[in-house]
Amino acid sequence: FLIMISFVLVLPGIWLVVKKLHDLPLMSILSGRKNIDYNRILFSFSLWGSVILFMVITGYLISPENYEINFKLKEFLILLIIAVCLIPIQTSVEEIVFRGYLMQGFGHWFNSRFMALFLTSVVFGSLHLANPEITALGYEFIFLYITVGFVLGIMTLMDDGLELAIGFHAANNLVAALLVTADWTVFQTESILIDISEPSLGLSDWLAPFVVYPILITVLARKYSWTNWKEKLFSRVR
Repeated sequence: FLIMISFVLVLPGIWLVVKKLHDLPLMSILSGRKNIDYNRILFSFSLWGSVILFMVITGYLISPENYEINFKLKEFLILLIIAVCLIPIQTSVEEIVFRGYLMQGFGHWFNSRFMALFLTSVVFGSLHLANPEITALGYEFIFLYITVGFVLGIMTLMDDGLELAIGFHAANNLVAALLVTADWTVFQTESILIDISEPSLGLSDWLAPFVVYPILITVLARKYSWTNWKEKLFSRVR
């Protein structure tokens, strides 16, 4: 709760910067559509949430000795309320700052959509250097964070809005916080499972950037009929 509540306090700051400093409507950093498309958020959330659920269940069935069942009804219900109320705010704030505000800023400064994508992804990944996962798994784990940044950035540029990225990010953090935790992760929660295995980067970790994410982008591209990839990812801004 204490970690997540700080993101609620950031929301008024975002509004002040966009509305008062830049004199722009808030929608200018949220979506190219007239209104936020909540169906896009829900679809992305459901799609990625299902993938995470499948991966966790598969991991448990293959290696049950690596997990300890931790389900305690009272504690889990408290976690559920806090997580459902605050984690979507946390992830939405991060998307608004990185894929909304900073992406547009970098794009205009460097006159390049690709530089906006590249820099926001690297900065997003680098800000996770202080996470305990890096201590446990090594600095190569930062590559996975940066890859997630690229995936979220591609969604934003190709779809002309933050909706898909917001749904993905919320599902990623929310489902993970509820399903499984470990003593070396940034979220210490009363989740259903505790990963008690020795922390290490395995084959499943590298499947995400090279197999799962490309499939995910392909599914979204077909559903939302993305075209003009070169223009949307590599063209100049002005």
